Amino acid sequence: MKNLQISRRNFLRSSFVLTALPAGVWAANSNENANSVVLRCAVMSDVHFKNDPNCAERHRLEKTLKFMKTFAANEPHPHFDALVIAGDMTDHGFTKELTNFRDSLFENLPEKTQALLCMGNHEFYGRDDHKKAGGAKKHWETILARPANSHSVINGFHFIGISPDNGTCRNGDYQNSLEWLERELENAAKDDPQRPVFVFQHYHISETVYGSCGIDHWGINDLRPILDKFPQVVNFSGHSHYPSNDPRSIWQGNFTALNTSTLSYYEMTGGIYEKFPEGYRNAAQVYFMEVFSDNSILFRIFDAITGTFFNIEYLLAEPGNIEKYLFTAKSRENAPSPAWDEHENAKISINEITPYSAYLTFPQAKENLHTRHSGIRFNSPKPNLIGSYQILLSQKKNGSNEDWEKAGEKNPWSEYYFQNQPDQKSISLEELEPGYDWQVEIRARNVFGKLSEKALTAVFQTPNDPDAQAQDRNHPFPKADALNFFIDENGTPQNDPFIRSFSREMETFGKPLIRYGWAEMNGKNDRFRIRFTPKDYARLKRQMTMCARFSFETFREKGAEDIMANTESGGFAFELNHSKKSLEFWCHVAGHYVIISSPITPGEHTVCGTYDGKKVSLFIDGELAAEHSASGHLTFTANPSARAFCLGSDIANGGNGSNYFTGKIKFAQLFTWALNHEQIKNLAK
Repeated sequence: MKNLQISRRNFLRSSFVLTALPAGVWAANSNENANSVVLRCAVMSDVHFKNDPNCAERHRLEKTLKFMKTFAANEPHPHFDALVIAGDMTDHGFTKELTNFRDSLFENLPEKTQALLCMGNHEFYGRDDHKKAGGAKKHWETILARPANSHSVINGFHFIGISPDNGTCRNGDYQNSLEWLERELENAAKDDPQRPVFVFQHYHISETVYGSCGIDHWGINDLRPILDKFPQVVNFSGHSHYPSNDPRSIWQGNFTALNTSTLSYYEMTGGIYEKFPEGYRNAAQVYFMEVFSDNSILFRIFDAITGTFFNIEYLLAEPGNIEKYLFTAKSRENAPSPAWDEHENAKISINEITPYSAYLTFPQAKENLHTRHSGIRFNSPKPNLIGSYQILLSQKKNGSNEDWEKAGEKNPWSEYYFQNQPDQKSISLEELEPGYDWQVEIRARNVFGKLSEKALTAVFQTPNDPDAQAQDRNHPFPKADALNFFIDENGTPQNDPFIRSFSREMETFGKPLIRYGWAEMNGKNDRFRIRFTPKDYARLKRQMTMCARFSFETFREKGAEDIMANTESGGFAFELNHSKKSLEFWCHVAGHYVIISSPITPGEHTVCGTYDGKKVSLFIDGELAAEHSASGHLTFTANPSARAFCLGSDIANGGNGSNYFTGKIKFAQLFTWALNHEQIKNLAK
């Protein structure tokens, strides 16, 4: 691959537009010495080797190392001088994980390339191994044959690596190394005040790169007072797993910082966004860094999945000259809004409409071609700075003349973090309701949070659901239509909801003892799990009733046990609070939990929790026990692995259980409407 020779002067003269600039714009100037590469490095973090020797992360690391051997083979500076890995080379720091990593690294490391490593928080998690070895740090240093803190000089450039003392991910993890770091930085600065000094550690510095700010919280403050004293510092950190091809991943204040992403899986901003989007494990980004003789630095971003480069590049023209820093908070604030391409007649296509869902397809928006920002260059005619989309939904009854009512918002990612990002974006709306007209309004949002002025709009209609209308909801003894757990006459646990499109599959974990029509749960690992889809949850947006008959013998020292629950950032739960000797009903309304409770005694009880759109109510043995006003839609987890109800526990990330219940369950039911008091009394009988 041809190595682009770029000078600070030519770059600043020509790279002010975020468009597809000709290669010649970044080509060498007449002074070849000023443009020559004097240092080439690869920088990565969060490799996350497993005990499995064939894990995907191993293949991605080895693919990167092999590519490095040929990348600049025909250039005047044909090799990589260093490979920097800023922590979390393993999942736990287990001996097997570290030896797998060590073997892959050193068996494939290109000739003349030095490996510069520091520890991450995950290297502290294999506690049994660490105890035998005399501590996590000693264990790591022994296997990798290097100190956890290091200072190397390569081609006259200083590299300082610092490891945490603990893996708590909090302020204070680096406290014992701060004096050492400041002393090493002072020595490096004295050696050559004009040259950049490279510092790498695992955690981000708070309020710097993407992943360290606001709700993202993947940062610490320990190192900030020291690094602020050295404007020539170029700091590398990982930990967040946020994508490097997002220009917020490079920041400049009193020093320069870069987010090094991951070779394992992306983790994105939370809040209104999906933290683990579809395909999030297809992540393998590596910086290829070239330093030129004028001390300017170019960063390319290699994708080890496809073996190609993302189209965005960053140039640090004058490291250490704060007055000329380009990647500042102000530059982010001044970023203009994106735009839809007026010449492509962009529109929304709507297909596969059901009573509860619809499928949207629309063209990806493009960054405003008049965007100005020096320091960034794109290598293709598709500037890739569209981060996500805002999809606003409104609804009204089919054919009515009423005003549109707000019905929710989705904020899907554009998939800009994939090298093979699709030209069309497809979104499944899976929380609709039958018998409504729907209006969709879509705006593009760039990575700086600016929305497009123009919106794409469309209108469609969902049909009625004949299954949902088949039951008389005022019947004194209605059938549970969403979930209906019981023990049949043969002693077999069953789930038989009235509406046939709800799941009937039920998974058993542990060994619940079935006798006399009850399922006895051991409080350790016994539970039943019933998967739900977004379409299932859509039928529980406005109202619901959850009921269970259970029995327990005594209150315990442990804090809480869940009889029936699906509360992973949403959903409902019946929870015994042992310390307060009470039963709690958790209900997630309009984005937050409403928790009501009532005293309860050991023994057998039938409990019901309802939400009717105006209040959350708890009934014990047929009588109202607690109530609280609430309004808004019921909300559920966005984590696909946690979309399930558990009986005998709560659901947790990955589909696991938590807060296991010690006692017996006779039946558990879920209705898509709020039962009236008469119906609840009948259930209690």
